Parts: sequence; structure tokens; C-alpha cells
Amino acid sequence: MGDCKKYLAEAQQKIQNENINIIATTEVLRTNPKHIKTQNIFYNSGVLIETNLFPENLLDILKNIEAKTGRIHRVRYGPREIDIDIVWWSHGEYHNNRLEIPHKYNFSREWVRCLTAELIPENHIDKKKYTHMKYKSIESGEDFKKKKAAKEKISMVTVYDYSTALILSRSSIDTVLVGDSLGNVFQGQKSTLPVTLENMIYHGKAVRRGLPDAFIVIDMPFLSYHTSVHDAVQNAGKLVQETGANCIKLEGGSEFINEIQGIIRAGIPVMGHLGLQPQSILHLDGYRVQGRNPEAKNKIIHDALLLEKAGVVAIIAEMIPADLAKELSEKLTIPVIGIGAGSEADGQILVINDLLGFNPDFTPKFVRTYSNMSQIILDAIENYNSDVRSGNFPSDSESFK
Repeated sequence: MGDCKKYLAEAQQKIQNENINIIATTEVLRTNPKHIKTQNIFYNSGVLIETNLFPENLLDILKNIEAKTGRIHRVRYGPREIDIDIVWWSHGEYHNNRLEIPHKYNFSREWVRCLTAELIPENHIDKKKYTHMKYKSIESGEDFKKKKAAKEKISMVTVYDYSTALILSRSSIDTVLVGDSLGNVFQGQKSTLPVTLENMIYHGKAVRRGLPDAFIVIDMPFLSYHTSVHDAVQNAGKLVQETGANCIKLEGGSEFINEIQGIIRAGIPVMGHLGLQPQSILHLDGYRVQGRNPEAKNKIIHDALLLEKAGVVAIIAEMIPADLAKELSEKLTIPVIGIGAGSEADGQILVINDLLGFNPDFTPKFVRTYSNMSQIILDAIENYNSDVRSGNFPSDSESFK
């Protein structure tokens, strides 16, 4: 609000006037508003300071500087003259009811990632951690192509519920998919075929509540686009209207090109899906690698080019040979996001339950497990059981007087 660059300069000067040593400053970075999207572009700048002040004492000084610079508190997340955040501290973490360092949304906010990566001293352990996140966020369908042009790999996971989405809202994930794989990992089905449009809407709404600012892709389930262009457009529109998703994803190439064109013509971004198509499992000989023989390979390449021409924002390539994924990536200007497609794809997607190790009995070759959540949860439950049975829970501090 107001003369943004002037307010930033004044705030820096007032920080110096408090005998706080400013070691480095960044250029001004312009970013779009997130929570209240009708307000003006934000202007962001970062400073690295050296001070003996304790974080809470520094916070008091900064709040006073905000007031002196002309800040008036109005609507939360709304327009303001100046807002000074402490996002990083070289000594590590600091938490109380007034202040959280590192800021809990450091990784999810583009301007924090970029400015912090620029300011952290070269020899600090956090330098590498923030530097790998110095990239542009995905905010629209066009950003997929921009990220590919900038040679930025796209990270993507599936998500199905509010609680997990809330955790992801604090991460630097590029985009998420509310996948019809919820049939397997959430409903316990043997395939995705039983998943309905109503199921996708229910889970899509929950994910949007936990990720209010993210670019969300949502799957069109079995039979929601297979019968006619009219039905495909109607159902895609219903998904977007009721969930707040930014993009829909559907499986298939030339067989559904008219449906895809109709959805895009209606103003709805589309992500394609080639290779293994779980909704076509009745026609396939199990969940096997696709595109190994010349005919199947040429079909995938032909369909990918057709999807690009139709205007899809990206293509998920599932369980295809790595050299085919590499060839697709080289032929297309839109990203190829792989799952079981090798490292040469323009990005990767995994089912979050597989990534976190929720089911130790399900270990496909293409999945890397980054946590053993199955054992972590089991240990927590057994510790709880033990405390309840021994009378150790709840304690006096966990009870009301």
C-alpha cells in the first residue's frame, strides 16, 4: 500500500538507526498476493543483520519501526504499508507464542526462499538447503512451460485429505494432485475404477482447505469423460467449480482428444496422462511398463505430440522406459512429469503414501521411501496404549482443575 519502495527504504534506514548492523540487502522482488488476491502486487526486500539482540527484543524493535514507518493494522493478510518478518536466525530455531524462527512458511513462500537463499552466508549449513528452493512458484498453467524452459525440475505429490494438505502448505512442493489413486490408498480398492466424481469432489474440497494458495490438479475419474464431449466438459467444470482446483487431469491420448479440446475450450487447464493408465487396467495385462515395443512407443510419442498441440499444460508419463521419457522431454515444450519413468523427465510425481512409507508391503521399483511412517505411527500408538494402561496419561498438567 502506498509508495512501497519508499517504505522499504525507510524501514531499512530505521533499522540502522537502532545501531543494528546491516550486512547485506537484496533487490526488490515483486510477488502476487496469495490470501486476498484483489490487492496490489507485493514488494519484498531482505536484509541480513548482525546484532546481539535476543530475537524477542529484536521483534519489539521491528514492530516499533513498522509503526513509525506508517503501518496501520487493518484486515489480516490485506494491504499494508510495511510488514517486517524475522524469517531466519543463524543460531537455529526459536519458538514461543509470539515468534517462530525459522518462519513456519519459509519454504512455501517464493519471496522468502529466494531472498533467504541470497542472504545466508556462504559457509552456513542452511545455504544449500535454501539455495535448491530458489525458483519460481507455479501459479498458473503457463508456469509449467516456463519452469521447463528454465530447466527447473517440477516436484509433485498426490494428496487426499486436509491434514496432509496442511503439512504440504508449509513445504516448497511445486504442485499437488488429488488423484483417483485415493481408491487404492484411501478406500482400499483394488483399482481406481470404483472412484466416483462425488469422491473426487469430496477429497478435492478437503485438500483445497488445507492448501488455499497452491496450484491443485484434480483427477477426472473413470466414466466422467468417456461418454461424450458434453459430459466431459460438464464434469470437468463441476470438479473445478466445487473444489477450487486449478487444473484437471485425465488419462488417454488420441482416444479422448475431442474431450480434451472441449475442456480446454471451456477455459479449464488440462494435464495429460500417458503410459500406464490405471483406468484402462481391464484392457492391460496388469500394472506393467508401457511403450517397450516400437508400436506402443510410437503411439505414446504420437499421443504426447497431439496433447501438446491441443494445449495441455503438462503430461504425466507413468511406467515407461527411461529412454522414452527422455525422448518425450526432448520433443515437447511442455513438461513430462514422470512416475516410474526415469530421471530424464522434467519432473517427478509420487503417491504421498508410498513416499512416506505407509504400507511397508507395497514397494514398487520406482518408489523411493523417504520415511517409515508405518513404524513411526505404530510406535506412537503403542506408547499411547502403554501410558493409558499404566495410568500415566493424562497427567495433572493435561487435566482441568
